[in-house]
Amino acid sequence: MAFLEFKPTQTVYKYCSSEGFLGLIRSKRLWFSDLASANDPRELRLGYEHFIKALELVRRDNYKGERGSFLPILAERVTWVHTNQQMFCCCFSLVADELPMWNAYGDNYGGIAIGFRPTSLFSLPCRIQKVRYLEQNTVEEFREFVLDLASKFDALGREAGDLNYWIPAGVSALAAMTALKHTTWSYEQEVRLVYAQTRDAPDPGSDPLSSTISRWSDGKPIKWTKPLERLSDGSSVKYLEFPFGKFRDGAFFPERAIKTIILGPKCPLSQSDVTSAMEENGFVDFEVVVSLCQVR
Repeated sequence: MAFLEFKPTQTVYKYCSSEGFLGLIRSKRLWFSDLASANDPRELRLGYEHFIKALELVRRDNYKGERGSFLPILAERVTWVHTNQQMFCCCFSLVADELPMWNAYGDNYGGIAIGFRPTSLFSLPCRIQKVRYLEQNTVEEFREFVLDLASKFDALGREAGDLNYWIPAGVSALAAMTALKHTTWSYEQEVRLVYAQTRDAPDPGSDPLSSTISRWSDGKPIKWTKPLERLSDGSSVKYLEFPFGKFRDGAFFPERAIKTIILGPKCPLSQSDVTSAMEENGFVDFEVVVSLCQVR
């Protein structure tokens, strides 16, 4: 089940090519791509640098001496996660029909925007986050975040080895790091689904629980999975696949997951084409509309 850092209440849109749309409705699966391959080369590094800087400021100004001795431990753990965890992301937008999105993600205006009902994503084993865009006060915002983590440790007198603190603290730090992008991307109004696992497979001889990455809504474990690979603009991109839709009795039911399909300004498919494809693949209760945007 998804951990909701942000709980969308409106339709969220996934822009893609016509071929991508057809592949998605046939497979009924979403691709989570390696964040290291994102279009912004500052992904992950930006959030990590701001978190570490904020932690150093809190150590210097608010938690001096022995009282703040746990903060370097937190920094070490976050650095380990940053180095050893591989982050996979599936991106959506709150923007329904905008030229910059068609240009950047809609196959040069020829693609499709798939509008998902948010509830169809809530059973995925991921964190749902609304991206924050870097502003002048971002370091200060991270400083407040670190102070909040520190207060939870300090108030309860945690021991250095207390995993009941370190695990949620590390996960919270990771979530903050992965939800930050540069302000030049703010037009996207991005909502992202993030899934993490170690870069390398667990040792086969280790504790079987060490290969459990997450759990489905019914409690069944999700094991470490070797990423798939695809080509994008001539480069190899690693990704994982997950089903979407309502989850019950151990299975996903995607037939009502998609609310709206918007055809891009230069989309080669007609409304009739898309309606037929959706119905042939078992989808119901949706609408197909044409973009209001126009380009030559």
